[in-house]
Amino acid sequence: MSRFVLSIALGALIVFGTSCVQAQPRFAIIDMHFHAERPDAEGPPGGKVCAPYQEWAPRDPGRPIEEYLEWFTLHPTCRTILTAPTESAVLRDRGIAMLKRYNILALAGGDAATVEDFRSQSEGHILPAIGFGQSLDFPSVEGLRKLFSEGKLWAISEITAQYSGIAPDDLRLDPYFALAEELDIPVGIHLGPGPPGTAYFATPEYRASAGDPMRLEAVLIRHPHLRMYAMHAGWPMSDAMIAMLYAHPQLYVDVGILDYAYPERDFYAYLRRLVDAGFEQRIMFGSDNMIWPDAIPIAIRRIQTAPFLTARQKRLILHDNAARFMRIEG
Repeated sequence: MSRFVLSIALGALIVFGTSCVQAQPRFAIIDMHFHAERPDAEGPPGGKVCAPYQEWAPRDPGRPIEEYLEWFTLHPTCRTILTAPTESAVLRDRGIAMLKRYNILALAGGDAATVEDFRSQSEGHILPAIGFGQSLDFPSVEGLRKLFSEGKLWAISEITAQYSGIAPDDLRLDPYFALAEELDIPVGIHLGPGPPGTAYFATPEYRASAGDPMRLEAVLIRHPHLRMYAMHAGWPMSDAMIAMLYAHPQLYVDVGILDYAYPERDFYAYLRRLVDAGFEQRIMFGSDNMIWPDAIPIAIRRIQTAPFLTARQKRLILHDNAARFMRIEG
């Protein structure tokens, strides 16, 4: 090769090298289900959760609900018990510390002020989202549009209307789907589990039937350009979830809370069902860290040690699928 040709080749490598060599992502993990919350968001501050629960205990309806809550969150007897911080700054700082420790980019949902407080302290580890729906005090569409114009709204997530007995295809939610489609931002919607027995002690309007993944179909047809993901992967309705993923290739899921609070055999069986059905490229990691930052490493570890996942599949779930879905170089 002549010096002239060699110099041309080397110059091209210098100019175009970045397009020839795939850059390493900035973040190791993308968490699509992180909550920016205050300590009383899940009941009295200092609440406990099992990581994981080994079973879902029966309740005697003739006994006070407080006896059931004693098992579930006041004094659980499982092997690993997580206790929530009782101070807002401690909760925020411990959550952000986990993001930094594991090099995570988190999509953080909550009310606008709390999300901005978390984001301002995160050193670039948080993308802001707004969640609503557990009460009927929905935000205004114009208010969300304003947040978007200010760079404070990357997604509408988590829509928790199931706790109000509202299914995804309820027309009360349609203005928010239309806005997300217009702004080209993702929507994450709660489908599936709440605290066991929640209708009897916390959210009386919660209905499991309102979390049927089949109720996504009308929304996706009405809004064909909408980027939507089903949080909790529609647990436990795997057949319906698979039907929706198959029929609507733009639909994704996350595995938040299943990956740290649910019995390992159940979580792995559900995750494997989705993978074996051919949807490994549309499953995203979510911690569903609410007020228990120590849940984050447990959730990560359960993906990393899943015996049926290949190294590629683990990378897809922990990072690559979310980067593609969010259209970011993470």
